[in-house]
Amino acid sequence: MTDTTYEHLLYEVDDEKICWLTLNRPECLNAFNAKLVSELCHGLERAEHDEAVNAIVIRGSGRGFSSGHDLKEDAGDDFKTIYDYRNAYNDQQHEFMAAWRVSKPVIASVHYCAIGKGFELALFCDITIVTSDTRLGYNEMRYGIAGMSMVMPWLVDMKTAKDLMLTGREVTAAEARTMGLVTEVVQPGELEAATLKKARLVARMPSAMQRAHKLYLNRIYELQGIRSATDWYQDMQSMLTFNAVPEYEEFQKTTNAKGLKPALAEAQKRYEGLD
Repeated sequence: MTDTTYEHLLYEVDDEKICWLTLNRPECLNAFNAKLVSELCHGLERAEHDEAVNAIVIRGSGRGFSSGHDLKEDAGDDFKTIYDYRNAYNDQQHEFMAAWRVSKPVIASVHYCAIGKGFELALFCDITIVTSDTRLGYNEMRYGIAGMSMVMPWLVDMKTAKDLMLTGREVTAAEARTMGLVTEVVQPGELEAATLKKARLVARMPSAMQRAHKLYLNRIYELQGIRSATDWYQDMQSMLTFNAVPEYEEFQKTTNAKGLKPALAEAQKRYEGLD
């Protein structure tokens, strides 16, 4: 049975103890606004406390998993100080990392695109299954926009992390699998079946043992400093947003004057022929 009480999220628990959380903003490729981030956090925490749930799947409705941050929402920001940005980003960071915090296993079922925040979410999940045609990466950095949580460097080697962050290039699903960013790559028509099979396997494991080991594995990275690093990145993001780089200021001017698509096309011109 599907619960549609959320505005941008569908919540469903099936008979096999699998909770299906569907990002539901298909009109904008499930771009993350503050409301969707908050609802996803609530859905994950709800599933965490639901005795009828042993495994959680996050997927996207429509054409793709998620195109990232909702750039249109930024136009409404009216923060006056760097600390206003810091408080807002810290609150959203806490919500956004819910997939990491909950003790039940979380599977990302990804198709077509996982960009920016969508990329980050796919990385936070414990298991990530993507279709072979999926595009992944931090291309918002090319427009002067900082990332969200920056967990990627903890999953790959230093040279790969620098390549992705210093160029803002997208990677193919096959590259992402080789880099260790995703768990499994399947053909587009096989995603639903592959996700269900993995979710069934996860849901049938001894739940208490499984949850303890997820927390243990996360703690290994936390002892190495992943939370300190991502918290520091939030402070840096606040500075980069309050003191916007010239490229982002130009991007915002074009967005306000001509719309988002023309702004993206204009900003992308400087990279033509280089990917």
